[in-house]
Amino acid sequence: MHWQIAWYHQINDFSSLPVTLPELTEIIQVTSNLNGGELRITLTNQFGRQPLIFDRIEVGLDPLFHVKQPLIFHNSQVFKIPVGQIISSDPCQLPVHSGQKLYFRISSSFKQTYCDFASTYNTELTNTSLVRRCDHLPTLRTTFNARRGWFSLAQVDILSGTSAKIIEFTGDSLTEMGLISDSLTKMLYAKYPKQLTILNSGISGNRLIWDAPQDQPLYQTFGPSLQTRLPKLLHQHHPAVVICFAGGNDLMLPLISQQALSQQVMAPQFMAHVEQLYKLVEVNNSQLIFSDLLPFKLSHGQVHHSMAYDQALATRQKINWHLAQHTGIFASTATAVVDKNQLVATYDLGDHLHLNKTGGQLLAQQLLPVVEKIIAVDQ
Repeated sequence: MHWQIAWYHQINDFSSLPVTLPELTEIIQVTSNLNGGELRITLTNQFGRQPLIFDRIEVGLDPLFHVKQPLIFHNSQVFKIPVGQIISSDPCQLPVHSGQKLYFRISSSFKQTYCDFASTYNTELTNTSLVRRCDHLPTLRTTFNARRGWFSLAQVDILSGTSAKIIEFTGDSLTEMGLISDSLTKMLYAKYPKQLTILNSGISGNRLIWDAPQDQPLYQTFGPSLQTRLPKLLHQHHPAVVICFAGGNDLMLPLISQQALSQQVMAPQFMAHVEQLYKLVEVNNSQLIFSDLLPFKLSHGQVHHSMAYDQALATRQKINWHLAQHTGIFASTATAVVDKNQLVATYDLGDHLHLNKTGGQLLAQQLLPVVEKIIAVDQ
């Protein structure tokens, strides 16, 4: 028996957009593909300005918590997380089976400022809801077109007798939103119970090459570049496969951010960094599936540097041409979600940047055999 990651979602630095609440109760639904008899959770206060105190944390087997158990930390029901720290709960005895949904209720009766934030759009496997009261149970809602966020919960581990392969889904909002990644996760979990765990380390706005611009509070939440943070993720998670959707923000942010204006990316430079990613993943005994760049369209009001807009659109096509010459590239633009260098309206979330649930499912169906081929070779 050994501890294995059953669920992981990237916690982002929202210290530039902190949320102060008088009280808090949040519910986070997670889905496990493992069997086991004990679990523990990881909570973060990496980016906070003050210690966080949660005076009630429970795990339930249903969203109304008819069947529940309290979680404890150092033999106390009060969880106190110092500034800049990550903590794990004491083990909780609870039988868990593959495909099961677990629900975590996290409450605080203290006025606190939260800076450690995660979110999803796809609520099938991971879902969340919160209220500004410590004595009230929020209701989970199933949606696919709105951002739903939570604080501090980063990981769930299960004590299991089987060893599951890890797949790391990483990159930008195309990953974080779950409309592609969770659609693929649902398919793989159904076909490979107890054999796989899929992690989500996407960050909305994240770039492949450059760290987040600092000239706007929102931009600051876009995090360190993927090339900066991927080595740590590989070291922590030891994935067998890394699936990456990244690069679009390297082209878009110079169009809207004054600081990023000097960080425009050309195709040869981009490809050099993609090659570095492949080498990094390979030396860590993993295989990389890197998607080509889906088309994007910005309105005139969004584009502050309009002279560079046409160049960015042309650079995306040049990058995709170079990527097509590379083995191991997943050609998202060759699927039905793209037509004439635009997202097809049927699969567009409505912002001309992201896929909707149907588009995410279609892309996941195309990714499935690619992942299965790698897993079969690895096995």
